[in-house]
Amino acid sequence: MSLQSALHPSTAAFASQPAADAHQKPFRYWSPWLAVFVAAWVVVFVSLAPHPLELLQANWVFIPIGVGGALLGNISAIGGGLVFIPCVIFIFHLPPLIALKISIATQSFGMTSGAIGWFQKGAIPLRALSIAVPGLLIGSCISSFVIHPSAIIVKVLFGPVSITLGVLMLILMRLKNAQKGLRDIPVRARIPLFITAIFGGMITGWVAIGEGEVVAALLMLAYGVEFTAAIGLGVILLSINSLFLLGVHQFALGGIPWEYAAFTALGSVFGARLGPWVSRYLSATTIKTIFAAIAIGDGMIFVYQFIITH
Repeated sequence: MSLQSALHPSTAAFASQPAADAHQKPFRYWSPWLAVFVAAWVVVFVSLAPHPLELLQANWVFIPIGVGGALLGNISAIGGGLVFIPCVIFIFHLPPLIALKISIATQSFGMTSGAIGWFQKGAIPLRALSIAVPGLLIGSCISSFVIHPSAIIVKVLFGPVSITLGVLMLILMRLKNAQKGLRDIPVRARIPLFITAIFGGMITGWVAIGEGEVVAALLMLAYGVEFTAAIGLGVILLSINSLFLLGVHQFALGGIPWEYAAFTALGSVFGARLGPWVSRYLSATTIKTIFAAIAIGDGMIFVYQFIITH
């Protein structure tokens, strides 16, 4: 949620380019599909949960966590896992692999909600999707079936990846303010984009974050693609990646802990579209700076925890 008033979450970059974005459609927070989603969620929850009221009473707190994670996660295409994984591990004391599964399931809803808004804005370099999607699927398969996700991988990788992505966000913010950039990927970027998407898919399969931001960083830093197009593409790629990993974990890697993920998913759908209202009170730069600080802080906590426990 790159947060600009009257725009979709993750589109604050448009704020500095009003003339260039005049052709884009206005974004409204509420849409009929949100009502359909809530109704479907209630029906499925009541039908499948053995004791729905007791489960709601026990786990309702995961709803605001889903809102907050999706709100922050859509700012930069990193993903809500930056919030979900630390919260689940350090506050609720659930195992790292369970935290990973909850994060992937939640992002499948929250990042997809954000991706829909990006498609509505019409700012995505669609040609890049046909190059990046096969790469991210290959990377996700490697991290799921070749080098399986595990508690130790989550603990070892999450800290360094989180710190790196936080620093990348600060760099990209400065770059965004310094140049207009291209709205589409150049031909010479195709092979590097494919390789980077593989790398991002691997990281996301292990720690639930990374695909969107590494692709955005490549396109902006190496090829001068504008901030809006690069981050929007990253949001969509992370959405696709999360949906794919959701299916992998549900059917091939032991299942998703839906007793938690159902609540974070519900909150994430609304959090992903909350950005325009938040942006009335905080500038996009302020929000991204806060988010980068959270990313770096989360990473340092994980690194410290790993050092003192090993």
